[in-house]
Amino acid sequence: MKLSPLILLALIVPSLCSGFGNPAKKDTASAMVVYDAQVSFLPQADFSSNYYNEIIDSLVMLDTVPVSLVNQLSIYKTLASKKEVELPAVIDSIFDSREVTQTSLNAVNIFMAAIERAVVKPTGFELYIPLDDSPYPANTLYSNWNTQVPNPFRNSLAKFDTTLTLLLVDSLANCGFHTPFDGVVTSRFGWRYGRNHNGIDIDLEVWDPVHSAFPGVVRVARYYKGFGRVVVVRHYNGLETLYAHLHRFKVKPGDIVEAGDIVGLGGSSGNSTGSHLHFEVRFQGVPIKPSQIINFRTNQLRSSVINLRKSGAFLVAVPETREYEVKKGDYLYQVARTFGISVEKLCAMNGLKSTESLKVGQKLIVGT
Repeated sequence: MKLSPLILLALIVPSLCSGFGNPAKKDTASAMVVYDAQVSFLPQADFSSNYYNEIIDSLVMLDTVPVSLVNQLSIYKTLASKKEVELPAVIDSIFDSREVTQTSLNAVNIFMAAIERAVVKPTGFELYIPLDDSPYPANTLYSNWNTQVPNPFRNSLAKFDTTLTLLLVDSLANCGFHTPFDGVVTSRFGWRYGRNHNGIDIDLEVWDPVHSAFPGVVRVARYYKGFGRVVVVRHYNGLETLYAHLHRFKVKPGDIVEAGDIVGLGGSSGNSTGSHLHFEVRFQGVPIKPSQIINFRTNQLRSSVINLRKSGAFLVAVPETREYEVKKGDYLYQVARTFGISVEKLCAMNGLKSTESLKVGQKLIVGT
């Protein structure tokens, strides 16, 4: 089949927040347009030489071969096949070549910049959860995808000897949040009727839409004992949210959902004395108090980043605080304006008076 000079090459790159491979992977391919062999391709530190080889093989089969791009990818392939200690010698050999081209120079610089970014510090979602090639989110934290049991995991609290930091939302990576249902909380997390109530109950009417709190993949959607019709969504940061007593399902296991997508319609199935939503948040099967993550009065997250810590039989979610070290010449109004908060809030968070002077080296909490 003849292809026009304008070639649309879809490079499947793992998305930070939606899709971790087939079958449960949304179409999040990054489209790269090749025209007259001019293209900007950004490598990543975890791309293998085989990855580049597959792209090159597909390009050389085209009627119009983008030579510049093939040369660029060939250099990436060569560099990706080498160990870190071998890279300086390989790069020197490229630069010492009499026929070195601008494409070669650019490719080396771009590749090494990608390596340096990965070595210095990952950013965005990768800062908190490592990516893998599993079709299921946060597989490195679970290695178990059970579509029948809402909570098939053994209590793993013994592993939590340190604080675990989780990213909840990231606007750059399109990781959003949506309240499960905007209603009155009628029963809170904690001890109830002789046993622990591992979630909260939100009042709703039958047929009211229930939304996924975060992006993720549906793990469970079935009728299960006391939960009645229940949906469990695993999210890309390792959290799982549970939506119980539903009247109807709107998803099935393996479905990819975004924050705000409807997972079911409210009801009173299972052990329920009236229509309501039972909502839980868990990490590796361990319950977390939902109100530590979501302010159900404002239906907003308490923080975009949380720290999980062990507390008794549960995990507590503590909003991560941002600190700023006072430098010479700083004053309250200037610091407040820099971080987009009021002087009153800055003072309240740090126990200061608006008339106080700041000291060099003083640590200020400037947000969560």
